Amino acid sequence: MYSIDWAVRKELRVFDIKKEKLKTISSTVPEFAKFLTSIKDPTNFYFEEGGGDSFKLLARRKGHQVYTILGKKTKEHRDNLGVEKSDEADAVIIGLIAKSQPEEFYQFRELDDITARISILSKERADTEESLVRQKNKLFALKGRLELIDLDGYKEKVIKRKENIIDALEKEFRLQSKLLGKEVEKHHVWSNYLKDIKGVGAVVGAGLIARIKRASRFTDKYSLRHFAGMIAKKGNQQFDHKLKKTLYHFTEGIIKQRTPIWRELYDNMKEFYKDKHPDWSKGKVNNFAKKFVQTKFLDSVFENMIKIEKDAMSSLL
Repeated sequence: MYSIDWAVRKELRVFDIKKEKLKTISSTVPEFAKFLTSIKDPTNFYFEEGGGDSFKLLARRKGHQVYTILGKKTKEHRDNLGVEKSDEADAVIIGLIAKSQPEEFYQFRELDDITARISILSKERADTEESLVRQKNKLFALKGRLELIDLDGYKEKVIKRKENIIDALEKEFRLQSKLLGKEVEKHHVWSNYLKDIKGVGAVVGAGLIARIKRASRFTDKYSLRHFAGMIAKKGNQQFDHKLKKTLYHFTEGIIKQRTPIWRELYDNMKEFYKDKHPDWSKGKVNNFAKKFVQTKFLDSVFENMIKIEKDAMSSLL
């Protein structure tokens, strides 16, 4: 049995629970695959919830059982022991919890497997999109600079080379979008809920699934609201910016598509804020109306995901 924690320097701290030995390996898929190859018999792996989707998937592919625990649970046990936070300490503490209180962990199952694949593809697609935007900006700037330089006829070749890079990235982006859509269609949250909402495409669906992962890991809908940055909080508020961005794209979609219920709610809230705060600008009214709709939609996602997760669990019993 092994417990694993992510290190700040992009390393994995791996604790052998039976032998009580700690080791460090590079946090790359090839290195983790090499480590798994050294394990002869199927065993249990214990991770914190959140990242590490590639490692969880790889462990499952190799026939191992994967379990996860909330980060706050690790913190509670660390505080109770009076141990300072460190990557090594967390790896050991996760292992100790697995040994003494295995019921604290959630077993990574088939639906979580699909979620992990969506998370990986969603991240790859986002990285490609970022590179694509960056390359297009570079090309625009390059064309401006080349107007000031005499390249003896090589100007078009230089530009063409940049355009080829952009073309390759666009092809990769389209392929990733297609693969992401296929994975999203396999997820119960999509087939039983999201696909019926006009204006919600595979990308928004993937964003919700990838960032929330499991609704049941949140205490209630208010906990998820905090996670998504939907609740105002004094000081530095920690929230998932990617989930908040996904909710923004949701409202843009339902406004454009005039989605039943959600578009009507948006229009009603605009009128409500306009009447209640006549001194507000149109932009502020619009933003508050969008945030209200995003919050209510997030609540709906939470309720539906909880039900779907319970149904999926019941089918395994």
